[in-house]
Amino acid sequence: MLTEIRNRATGWIAWFIVILITIPFALWGINSYFEGADAITVATVNGEDVDQQTYRYALEDRRSRLNQILGANVDPNLANSPEFKKGVVNALIDQILLSTDADVQGYRVSNEQLNQSIQAAPQFQREGKFAPELYESSVRTQGFQLGDFERRLRQQHVMDQIRIGFTDSEFVTDADLNSLLRLVLQRREFDYTMIRPRQFVEQIVITDADIEKRYQENPERYQRPEKIKVQYVRLAVDDLTKNITPRDDELRQAYESSEARFQAPEQRRVSHILIAVKQDADEETKNAALVEAQSLTERARAGGDFEALAKEHSDDPGSAAKGGDLGIIAKGAMVKPFEDAAYQLQKGEVSDPVKSRFGYHVIKVTDLVPASVKPFAEIRDQLVQDERKRLAEVQFIEQAETFRNLVYEHPDSLDAAAEELGLRLQTSDWFSAGTGTGIAANRRVREAAFGGEVFIEGLNSETIEIDVNTLVALRKIESRPAARIPLAEIRDQIEATLRQERARERVAQLGGELLDALNQGAAWGTVTQEHGLEVAQSSQTRSEQTSAPGRDVVEAVFKASRPTAGTPVYGGVTTAVGDYALYRLRNVEDGDPAKADKEALDRYRAVLSRRRGYDYFLSYQIGLRSAAEIKIFQEQL
Repeated sequence: MLTEIRNRATGWIAWFIVILITIPFALWGINSYFEGADAITVATVNGEDVDQQTYRYALEDRRSRLNQILGANVDPNLANSPEFKKGVVNALIDQILLSTDADVQGYRVSNEQLNQSIQAAPQFQREGKFAPELYESSVRTQGFQLGDFERRLRQQHVMDQIRIGFTDSEFVTDADLNSLLRLVLQRREFDYTMIRPRQFVEQIVITDADIEKRYQENPERYQRPEKIKVQYVRLAVDDLTKNITPRDDELRQAYESSEARFQAPEQRRVSHILIAVKQDADEETKNAALVEAQSLTERARAGGDFEALAKEHSDDPGSAAKGGDLGIIAKGAMVKPFEDAAYQLQKGEVSDPVKSRFGYHVIKVTDLVPASVKPFAEIRDQLVQDERKRLAEVQFIEQAETFRNLVYEHPDSLDAAAEELGLRLQTSDWFSAGTGTGIAANRRVREAAFGGEVFIEGLNSETIEIDVNTLVALRKIESRPAARIPLAEIRDQIEATLRQERARERVAQLGGELLDALNQGAAWGTVTQEHGLEVAQSSQTRSEQTSAPGRDVVEAVFKASRPTAGTPVYGGVTTAVGDYALYRLRNVEDGDPAKADKEALDRYRAVLSRRRGYDYFLSYQIGLRSAAEIKIFQEQL
């Protein structure tokens, strides 16, 4: 339509359009055009509006995060469902309520805290250091002004303070923990047998009439989707690096300005004698180990042969045979108490006993490897790669605005953007709105391609941000309408589907009949033998992960009631793959909290604490919502 208007807007038609435009200017003034229409509201919270633009940003952000997490496994219809959209607007409502309550309670985030958070974010760092230009370009590429982004980040930190106040402050009593452990460590003993669809597939008869009926009743299932092929142009940091060759003086300047990157830190060759002590040992055992370690320290300092002492006394089997030698170590390689002591010693010195979680160490430094800087020639190739990327990022930032403008100002062609910036015009393969390869593997590309401007009007798309370092614009070359797949092509597929469905139905029917028989008094052995079913035994706790009989069956067994008076409990469940599991629960034994080790106790205590903290935080949010006046305009979502 826009193309038609542009082509016909000449002569008297053009003058007529000009007159129509002039009338509102005269009556209401030019300001009405610049002020724009009233913002569309999607919800109100205590009189505060949630505008559609804010909602759209949040919706797109959640869609992006969903794609990052699930990738190709994400259902393309999920992000467009009413439930997904309502979840986004509810999250915005919760943010407003939390932010308002935080302000009332006096929560604050200082400028210093905010700056530290930004500078520590890895996405704003280059070579391990905060890069202001990368921060600014990343924020602007996401469509934010720096002030807006920092205001949102400050608000998020404030809300995190409230959330952490609930989730990290809950305590758990020993009685609470023991109750949980009795359930988590509970063991259930049961027999089970699996009835599988494949046992019946070959017995199923599928007629031509069955196939024809399925085909006719489900026309939407057997469709080739509408497809499109596009021309596109891409501005990307990776592409720009290929055309950049840094000069030697630039490389040397980069080398000198970041010399610390190429510095090999000081290293030390150390030996040790370990007197092992368990963490839960009593004080008498710990004191005896310390006395022994002190004695070995004195003997080594008095000139004793450290290697011989290590071979005779060290409890570290890996190093004792080598006279305690641990080889050359760098910072970060050993536990912190050991490392701190080792780096305070000079060559030949012996430490006082050092306590770690393994026991007491007597440490000797046998050699020093001083810090050194890798020569320029050795790391030149790395410098070339780094400089190419840095210069390409600068060039990308400079060209991004030009790219956007040219794509917008020349809506009928991508030639101008390609020629001005030296980019290559490329052509995609055929793809649908749901799937694609190459450039069309990106959801945003597919959405733009099937949008009105590209698919219907034949114009350029808006500039699409694939990631922070890649921009793309596209236009339609040709398209194919959706079409029904001929029955002859998918007859075998429909037959196989029907056969599998009916086999599953037969499995579920037989499983239900056998379960009824067992509950009415039939013997387990008789029922399973009459139908040629193989029986297996299992004994599991809730936390054990085993491949057989599968999570579906184990969950069903643990939901079953306890056997009473030696009478087993029978049950059945259809698994995710269509099998029917028939089981006989024979015995339930509660877990013994006394048998849980310290690591398990700490882990489950933390789990219970987090869960309770989360429940309290959820109750707090529910309380805020119940006291608020909230209205959601569903038609605007």
